[in-house]
Amino acid sequence: MNDRYKILIVDDEEDVGSLLKKYFEQNGYAVDTSLAAIDALEKVKNTKYHIVVIDMVMPQMDGIELLIAIKKYDPMTQIIMMTESSTMDKIVRSLEYGANDYMLKPFKSEDYVLAMIDHSVQKLERWRDAFIQIVQ
Repeated sequence: MNDRYKILIVDDEEDVGSLLKKYFEQNGYAVDTSLAAIDALEKVKNTKYHIVVIDMVMPQMDGIELLIAIKKYDPMTQIIMMTESSTMDKIVRSLEYGANDYMLKPFKSEDYVLAMIDHSVQKLERWRDAFIQIVQ
């Protein structure tokens, strides 16, 4: 089932993207990374990503701006926001603009990160099943 879903990781820290890519690929997901929000938005326009993991703080365009742009382009994309420091305002704003989940860095564990991805996949599966029923 996992090979059906494509993930994009957007973080200006290359080691964070590499770590998450390793976790996800070991669990059967197709994964791309991007070090810049502007590059990530171009990737989203050219490739179907089911899940996008976005760092909140990046140069040129912050995570919330990227979240808004992705949701305008493809509202079905599951977005997971991440950051090293957080405020309630950031979390609430992310949720208001369509983020599906939020995680703090450093990550608690590989299992914690994979559970967030699995939750997003389960949601996508429910939507897929509903669409199939509607079309039939």
